[in-house]
Amino acid sequence: MRPSPGLCFSRAWKTDWLVRRECPVMDAPLKIEKLLWRGRGLARRDSGKVVMVEPGALPGELVRVRVLKEGKDHDQAEVREIVEAHPARRPHPCHHSPDCGGCRFGVVDSRAALDIKQAILTDALARAGRRVLAETADTSLTVVPSPASWRYRHRVQVHVRSGRPHFLALGSDRAVPLDDCPLMSQALNRDLAELSGRLDDGRVCLASSPADGVTAAETDQTPLRLPYPGFGLELRVPARCFFQANWELNTVLVHKVDEALADCERVADLYAGTGNFALPLATKKREILAVEGSTASAEVGQVNALNLGLDRVRFVQGNLSKAQAWAGVHNFRAEAAVIDPPRAGGRAAASHLAALDGLRRVIWVSCDIVNTCRDLMP
Repeated sequence: MRPSPGLCFSRAWKTDWLVRRECPVMDAPLKIEKLLWRGRGLARRDSGKVVMVEPGALPGELVRVRVLKEGKDHDQAEVREIVEAHPARRPHPCHHSPDCGGCRFGVVDSRAALDIKQAILTDALARAGRRVLAETADTSLTVVPSPASWRYRHRVQVHVRSGRPHFLALGSDRAVPLDDCPLMSQALNRDLAELSGRLDDGRVCLASSPADGVTAAETDQTPLRLPYPGFGLELRVPARCFFQANWELNTVLVHKVDEALADCERVADLYAGTGNFALPLATKKREILAVEGSTASAEVGQVNALNLGLDRVRFVQGNLSKAQAWAGVHNFRAEAAVIDPPRAGGRAAASHLAALDGLRRVIWVSCDIVNTCRDLMP
């Protein structure tokens, strides 16, 4: 559907929609005070009314916007012109960026991007976290950068159309043809066309091995090698099973968790997947109970444990949003728990964790801190 003259049209939302009134570009530029979770900018009109600006602006920038929707408490807008740019702004290195929107911080170097992301996370913790924690809670962060800024993703979802790979435009169902993505590993980019060319239309996961560059689609049975430097083990995991896309940074995370549990001998790994934490932790002579909702992932994890001779780890398939899955966790009497819920969160798990006898340490791995703070609220 195309916009009629005088109407404001936007693809900023999940489906295209029209605001049935005139939506001119604001004459007065707005200053982006800060970025909020998911990269939206916060600005204010001269009246003090908040304007939420869709991702694309950077903190401190002076931008001219088009209002997409007016609300009682705030307006929603999109950037139409950057009047004064962030000092680190540069051309995006990916030619798909105007349409794709999947790596919005590519317009600054890795150091500036890390600073911006840290500020976003610190702000989210300060606002959301202190509704959960005491006002005096320490929400400071120690940031560990990714070893690589580009070519680090060993797992990606693409949309296949007529044998060709596509991404969806940010916040839209519009398919953008894809010939190269600087986030994908070299191996995935190398085999992207070949993998997509033999798949049916639809959304599909493609993955590459961090060890040897072998690639596979989720329909393949090929096991991919996932090494854990420092733990002396290597998993075999098919592409259909989830594993962390940034494998080099994941390795850093696993070591951090291992260090934090140095004095714990009985650990429950919740939302365990194929054993990303459970199996490395088991190499340190810990008793591990790994609970995972996906039957396929739990089976792959148990097979890896058997092949690696890790007989002190046990995988159990269970839906942790249901009470019955927690019976075995209670009986296990863990000293510590590692919980790594999906992006949607693990609110149901939080109350069960609080009821575990003998639990003295919880490590909560989060890919969405706002959802995590929501989950932890009483």
